[in-house]
Amino acid sequence: MLHLASLLDANGIPQDVLTSQPARDHLAQHRTASAPVRVVGRKWWPGRRRRPAAPITPEEAFAALRALDRLSLIEHRPSTPHQGVRVHQLIQRATRDTLTSGQHNQYARAAGDALLAAWPEVERDTALVQALRANTDALTRHDEDALYRPDAHGVLHGLGRSLGGSGQVSAATAHFQRLMATATRLLGPDHRDVLASRHNLARSRGETGDPAGAAAAYTELLPDLVRVLGKDAPHTLAASNDLAYWREQTGEAAVDQSTDW
Repeated sequence: MLHLASLLDANGIPQDVLTSQPARDHLAQHRTASAPVRVVGRKWWPGRRRRPAAPITPEEAFAALRALDRLSLIEHRPSTPHQGVRVHQLIQRATRDTLTSGQHNQYARAAGDALLAAWPEVERDTALVQALRANTDALTRHDEDALYRPDAHGVLHGLGRSLGGSGQVSAATAHFQRLMATATRLLGPDHRDVLASRHNLARSRGETGDPAGAAAAYTELLPDLVRVLGKDAPHTLAASNDLAYWREQTGEAAVDQSTDW
């Protein structure tokens, strides 16, 4: 639990993130196991096999937070669930330093899964969403490359959509520019995540008041979508429709969708 918390925002982690199903799955995988055993007849004897770890319940995850609070390793405040867990940055750093490179990458992906599981589909709770964004930023600072192995984690796309949906279009544009640049560097220019970030970036340009820029970006994107995904792929058709929309906003004729891009 402390490993997960060490990768998130020291100033406040929503309790629901650390008690979510992905967080509990992570805890179950690393639960202290009983001594190695092997089966001989109907009896258990020392050997190479282990009993499978039992699932972690929400109550057990909550109890882990309470135990860490009693040990003064975290500050757990259940009465303020959106910032229910605080961890001193020095404790976070010391905890991260115990991880191998492989563990660091694995735990970062698990933390991303936990954030995504706690993210509401409809963002009515502004305080919760702001905390989730802050924690995603913190996770990215701690281990950005891990969030692109083997592909761009969904929480990265979710953060950009959240910013754009709340009206922070400039921030969303900057986020998708960084996502595109990092994904291109780590995954290659034809990776689906790069194409998706280019699509999001083109839309953001239109939403910031630059319909001509959006149309130009979609015009550049469509041939790559056709080449990589195919002309009839859903993402290709969506981009074609978006191009038609932004061309219309500039006063140009809508794109002929029967044309080979």
